[in-house]
Amino acid sequence: MARKRINKRIARQLPRLERPKSLTAQVEQILRQAIIENYFPSGKLPTEIELAEQLGVSRETVRLACEALEHEGLLHKVRRRGTFLQPAATLSPLRPNRARVIVYLQADYAHSPVGEEAVVQTISGLMLQGALCAAAQADCSLLVRQVPLSAMRRILEDLPRYVAPVGIIFASYGEEKVVKAALGLGVPVLLLDHDLPTVHAHSVRDDSYQAAIDVVQSLARRGHRYIAFVNWQREELNPWRLQGYRDGLRQAGLPRRRAWEIAVPLNRHGAQQAVRYLLELRPRPTAIYCFNNTLARYVWDELRQHQIAVPQEISLVGGGGENVPDLSCHQADWEGMGQLAVEVILRHGSQLSAHAMTRSIFTPPQTKSLPAPALTTTRPPSHATSSPSTTTQSPPLLEHHVCPHRFLEGRTVASRAC
Repeated sequence: MARKRINKRIARQLPRLERPKSLTAQVEQILRQAIIENYFPSGKLPTEIELAEQLGVSRETVRLACEALEHEGLLHKVRRRGTFLQPAATLSPLRPNRARVIVYLQADYAHSPVGEEAVVQTISGLMLQGALCAAAQADCSLLVRQVPLSAMRRILEDLPRYVAPVGIIFASYGEEKVVKAALGLGVPVLLLDHDLPTVHAHSVRDDSYQAAIDVVQSLARRGHRYIAFVNWQREELNPWRLQGYRDGLRQAGLPRRRAWEIAVPLNRHGAQQAVRYLLELRPRPTAIYCFNNTLARYVWDELRQHQIAVPQEISLVGGGGENVPDLSCHQADWEGMGQLAVEVILRHGSQLSAHAMTRSIFTPPQTKSLPAPALTTTRPPSHATSSPSTTTQSPPLLEHHVCPHRFLEGRTVASRAC
C-alpha cells in the first residue's frame, strides 16, 4: 500500500527540465568528433587561444575541455610545445581506395528526452578508445558517429551512399528492428555492450549478471539482509544485471521484495527520485546497489542531502563506469571490450553475409587483450547454450563474448550485525 501511494505521488510530478550541456562539455564533444574525423592530420591541435577564437568561447573553457580529453587518453600535452593527439586517437583520412572501413555507431543517450548523460560519459569513451587502438593496429579506418536514438535508423539507411564498410558496430544500442536492418547490408554486425539472442549478430558485453550476483553475496556476507537495486529504466538494454541481483538474493537466502527494485533515468533527477522512495520504505534497505558508478555518485550526493551517512547507515555499491573516489564497485575492461569488438569484425569481414550465420559461442584465446577471467563467465539461465564451442583454430560463424568484472573495494560498504 505504501508503495502505491509513493508511486502515485511520483506519477503526478511534472518532468524535470534538464539543464543544457555546459560550454565545456560542448567544446569537449566538438573536439572529440574533430579528432575522430581527422581534423588535425598533423597530430597537433591549434593553441588554446586559436581554438577559443574559432569556437567563440574563453580560453579557460578550451583548457578544461582538453584536460577532460587528456584524461580519456585522446590527447597529451607537451610543455612549451603544445597539445598532441595520442597515436591511437589518430585516424587516417577516408579514401575511396581504402580497403577496410568499420562503422562505429554510438547511441547518444544525452539527447534522449530525459537527458541520460550518465550512460555515455565514461564507458562509451573507454570502449571507443579501445576500438580506435585496435583499428590503428590493424591499419583500418573507424568511421565513428554519435547518433541520437531517434536518428539511428536514418543514419543506417544513408550509410551505403558514402561508405562500403566491412562491418558495423552498435555501441550501447539494442533496437532489434534497426539491427536487423543493418544485417541486410550483408556485412558483419556486432553489438558492443549489449546482446540480442534473437538476432544473428556478434556481441561483446560485460558479465553484469555474475557481477550482480557477486555484489549481493558480498553484501550478504557482511550481514546485509535488505539490499535494494537502483536500475536503469531501460531495462531491456541490460536485463542481465537485474536477473543477477534477483538470483544473488535467492542464492544467499535473502528476502526479495519488488519494492526494493526501482528503475529510474540515469541522471540526478533519477537519483533524487530513487533516494526519496527508498528512504520511505519499511524496513529501509541497509545497502543500495546502483546500475553504474555515475548513478551511485548521484545517489551518494542525494543521501548526503538527507544527512544519511555512507556506509555507517547505508552501504553503497556501483556497477562500473567512471572512477568515483572511495566508491566500492565492480569494473569490466571496457577498453579491452572495444578492442575485441574491432577484432571480431575484422575476423569476419571477408566471410559469408550475416544471413548465413548460425548462433554459437566462441571463447577467445588467452592471448587476447582482455585479462584472464577472475570470475566464472556465465549467462543467465534463459540465455544458456548447450555444448558451447571452445575451439580456437578457426572462428565460428558467430562470436559472443561475455567479459568478466573485478570488484574494487572502496569505503562505501560496512558490515552490519546479523
